[in-house]
Amino acid sequence: MSHFREDPHGPDGEYPADPAGEKPVKRRGRTLAACLLLVLIGGGSAVLWHYFSGSLSGPAVSRTDEISQLTSTLKGLQQSQQDIALDVRQDKQMLQAQQANIKRLFDEIFQLAAKLDSLQSSLRDAQASAPPSVQKPAPKKPASKPVVHEPASQAPASVTPEEKQ
Repeated sequence: MSHFREDPHGPDGEYPADPAGEKPVKRRGRTLAACLLLVLIGGGSAVLWHYFSGSLSGPAVSRTDEISQLTSTLKGLQQSQQDIALDVRQDKQMLQAQQANIKRLFDEIFQLAAKLDSLQSSLRDAQASAPPSVQKPAPKKPASKPVVHEPASQAPASVTPEEKQ
């Protein structure tokens, strides 16, 4: 007696044929294909139900509502665009006015700088044409001795005019 089971495959390595004459592998393949076909049909019908169920319940009402909402949204966007265009024009005008003001101030600064340069050059010319003023040095004074004042208490209390002479 052998300890090994016999191979369920026949001598040619295939499963034995069933009474109907078909192989079990072919039967499983057909069953799998049928199940897959049912899943695809069910999924497809669910997708179709989802997309077309809303259109069957009242397409005319929902379409007009959508169109009116889109129209009001479009009008709002157009108004916003006009407002933005107006703001851009105003900003452009302000920028041009500021640039003109900056140019005017630059010209004024340039004129003031030119006047300052001419004043400085005329001052240099006037200083150069004027005779140099020679200042005589002050004579040096010899150092004097410090004066000592006597206190007033030592003077006589009453001095007559005759004594002053």
